[in-house]
Amino acid sequence: MLQSDIELLIVTILFFTIILLDFLRNKKLPLLSNRCFTVMLYFTAVNLGFNVLKIYATVYVDVFTPPVSRLFSQVFYGTLIMIVVSLFWYIEILGNNQKRMRWKKVLGSMLPLAFLMGMIIFGDLNYELHDQQLYAHGSMVVGFTATLFFYCAWIFVDTFRYQKTIQKNHRLAIRLGIVMLIAGGGIQLFNFGLLFSEVAVTLMILFIYLAFENPKEYMDEETGTFNKRAFHLILNEKKAAEKPLILVSVVVDDLKRIQTMVGHDNANHVLEIIGMMMKERFQFGPHCDGKMNRKIRHAAQFSLYHSRSNVMTFLTEATLADIQDQLELLAWQLKKPIQFAQYTIAIKAHIDVIFTDNYKNLDSCDEVYEMMNYMAAHNEATADTIIHLLNEEIINRKLRYTTIETVLRDAIDQDGFEMVYQPIYHAQTKQYLSAEALVRLTDTTTVGFISPEEFIPIAETKGLIMELGAIVFEKVCAFAKETALQDRGIEYIEVNLSGIQCVHPDLPNQLQDIMKKYDITPGFINLEITETAFVESGEMLQENMLQLRQMGCSFSMDDFGTGYSNLSRMAEVVYDLVKLDKSLIWPCFDQENREQNSKATAILENIIKLLLQLNVKIVAEGVETKEMATYLDNHGVTHLQGYYYSKPVSEAAYIAFLSADQCGSIELTRELIE
Repeated sequence: MLQSDIELLIVTILFFTIILLDFLRNKKLPLLSNRCFTVMLYFTAVNLGFNVLKIYATVYVDVFTPPVSRLFSQVFYGTLIMIVVSLFWYIEILGNNQKRMRWKKVLGSMLPLAFLMGMIIFGDLNYELHDQQLYAHGSMVVGFTATLFFYCAWIFVDTFRYQKTIQKNHRLAIRLGIVMLIAGGGIQLFNFGLLFSEVAVTLMILFIYLAFENPKEYMDEETGTFNKRAFHLILNEKKAAEKPLILVSVVVDDLKRIQTMVGHDNANHVLEIIGMMMKERFQFGPHCDGKMNRKIRHAAQFSLYHSRSNVMTFLTEATLADIQDQLELLAWQLKKPIQFAQYTIAIKAHIDVIFTDNYKNLDSCDEVYEMMNYMAAHNEATADTIIHLLNEEIINRKLRYTTIETVLRDAIDQDGFEMVYQPIYHAQTKQYLSAEALVRLTDTTTVGFISPEEFIPIAETKGLIMELGAIVFEKVCAFAKETALQDRGIEYIEVNLSGIQCVHPDLPNQLQDIMKKYDITPGFINLEITETAFVESGEMLQENMLQLRQMGCSFSMDDFGTGYSNLSRMAEVVYDLVKLDKSLIWPCFDQENREQNSKATAILENIIKLLLQLNVKIVAEGVETKEMATYLDNHGVTHLQGYYYSKPVSEAAYIAFLSADQCGSIELTRELIE
């Protein structure tokens, strides 16, 4: 029987060794819980070693003196209970989101441990060999078992207390490990020879390792760095420790372009190379003295995080002055093309630097994450600036951004939008037979007037654009029905679609349902799609356009001249109208720059000729003078839109405008608007 017990112990040691080696060879997230688990592993290794010595000393009593044999047993029971205490601290750290325990709680939790240590030092311990089976007796064993049961019960209760912070499957793993520990301790008390406590401890550690400390949970396979989840955990721990940090993030602004050019895997390799650059600069710092290097390395603990799809981040406790030179060197390096395999890739990247001390009075790190996302999305590399330090201006811009988001959400919930209409003049009939519908926020007091160019991108980013688009379209259809616009001679109303709306699979059904609700014929609706959205949206846009065109809707290419201006792509999709952006028109009338004037005029006239050859109707936007209107009319542009004719006006003013237009006087309608 004893022989089989020793064999079981050997198997247990080998099994634990595999777990320990696998843990040590993998990257470890520098979390407080991870350090506690490491301590637990070391206690287990010592415990297994002294268990072997204890058994040997007990069986071969002549080899060691009684004090030495007792010492082996004392270390064995001491390390075994420290494994359980470490597990208790580990669960407390997890349950409190990596926050350190308060000293009162630490001292309170150590009282049972102090009692047992006294029993281990002064208690009696006897072994009895009977039928090849060893039995342990004495106050030391009783004290150990009582303390073991106490801590196990406390841990078991904690799994119910921390239901919100510890996942269900993780709680089950802990409870199973505790049950095995209690069973092992009980069996160990009455039958030393089974060595069940060692097996129980090893299995418990395996459960915890797989459930909590599995490196795959925190690793990003694409870049070989820590992932976003790991970044959130470490940032929360640092905040709980009240340590001021600097977050250094390299943001690849054109990652999508790189993915299109070389593929997803190679784009991830670009991020991996950037991570290596960061490591070289901040971990090794060849251009700094050795003392400074050690200071920065110690402060950074150099862990890299793939914190966002196009962002690589590391945290440091060093000051900005300590890392300023490395930041400049990294910025210089990012300007150079990245070379690997057969590729040479010029990237557009910038560096964001955030100081967490700005958020030390907040309860969570949510604002830090939001600022990281805001800076990554809104900063970009320029010829003069690659490094962006968090400052008051950025904080204020972010505050305005979040305020507009709140205003936008409230407007969606409380009907906080109104429509304005800018009439479009048809030069051939000398009438206003169409208009562009434009959305406005009614809240002009919170942060003042908010341009659609500012709140539409926020709606797209925050996933609100489909709701906003439905509200806008419904208001246009309701207004058209209430005022009988078609009976007033209006041929169509232009409604803008955002890039995200264009490719949403529910768009055709959404618009069709609203048109049916208000008895609007689809031919009355002209949908404006920007040139950039058309080029970037792909097949889904063309599928949606086909369905809507089959219903009877028409389409305009909006802001032509501001995006790719790819005339060859226009042959793929039929547009009824092309709207020339004012940036194509205004330079033709710049009297101060004659050379620019002549070049711009040549470009504009050739674009008009090409569009007319494609049998596309042209709308000129931004017409502000009679000179512009006459020139564009003479060159074949039949639809004119701009402040020369009318600014965007309210629904009531638009109806009044149409009534005045029926008198046939452009001057009268203009006076009415003014």
